[in-house]
Amino acid sequence: MQLLSFVAPAYAIGFLALCFWWRWWLLIPAGIVATVLAKIEFASVNSSDGPGVVFGIIIVVFLMIGAASGFVASGIVLVGRANRWRALRAMYVLPTVFILGFGSYFAVNWTQQKIREAHYAPPSAACLDNLHPARVADVDIAIPVAPGISLYGDGGNADHYILWSNPEARAFCREADRGAVTLNSVVFMLDGSPARREMLTERPFCSRPHPEYPWGEMACHLIPTDVIPDKPVEMTVSAKAPGSDPSAREREAMLKNQPIVASDGLRTYRSQNDIYLQRPDGYFAQCRDYRNKSQPWLYCTAKEQLSDQLTISYNFRSTAELFITHSATVAANARAIFNSLKP
Repeated sequence: MQLLSFVAPAYAIGFLALCFWWRWWLLIPAGIVATVLAKIEFASVNSSDGPGVVFGIIIVVFLMIGAASGFVASGIVLVGRANRWRALRAMYVLPTVFILGFGSYFAVNWTQQKIREAHYAPPSAACLDNLHPARVADVDIAIPVAPGISLYGDGGNADHYILWSNPEARAFCREADRGAVTLNSVVFMLDGSPARREMLTERPFCSRPHPEYPWGEMACHLIPTDVIPDKPVEMTVSAKAPGSDPSAREREAMLKNQPIVASDGLRTYRSQNDIYLQRPDGYFAQCRDYRNKSQPWLYCTAKEQLSDQLTISYNFRSTAELFITHSATVAANARAIFNSLKP
């Protein structure tokens, strides 16, 4: 009611300013002048600062709505007079348009809110609880609607399903109901921000343990920044062209530098921005040292061939001291994460 006491007078002033211009040659110029003045006033209020800005914007908006309603009312009256339609006499038109115009703002807002609620409504129970068929290259997989999973089709970024987004989760479930969804890559983002993680853990997936998914615990709980998990914090499995080497570019960049060989056989290649760590068996990862007390680890990326048609890329936390044994564990767990999706 307090809001109405502010906006109703503004609306009435705008309406009365243009509802009695019953000549076309007067109404059109008056409408143009009102439009220009409204744009100037709205820009002025919108660019100002202070606690009263919001109320100022609302008042200007209702002035504009009132003026637009008054303009429409005058136009309807003129049409009625020209055609001698008694139903469009001013005594009927003005109160009707006044009421409808004032209510239009609230009707539009209510409609937009309902559309927004429908757009972001949670997926159905069947969508959230069931496994959904998909296929990456030549591998069939069954995907749960779980936090941290993104799916990309052949169209790249324009063709994707981010499963922590309600609209995209519903779209993926609809597509999967028609048959296995063909994907180009599956992405696990297991180290999300706290704000996103809090929202995601409301999913039914996180309401119960999932021993069948080695990534389930990480997907539902934020990893502390000082912890070095034995699993990737982000992982992508993608279809690849036959015969291509997923790590060729990184290997070439690594070998441009001279290595420092430790007593355990670990080779360290340092470039301008990155560190490359290579185990004695040839496995290597590109790492970055953030030199941050809250992140006392290297952030490493490794790429490997998973099969003739699949490549796997994963990011993980490690240190130079742990790298030889830790990277082997992470690599095995990365494969286990993808294998857990196989039916």
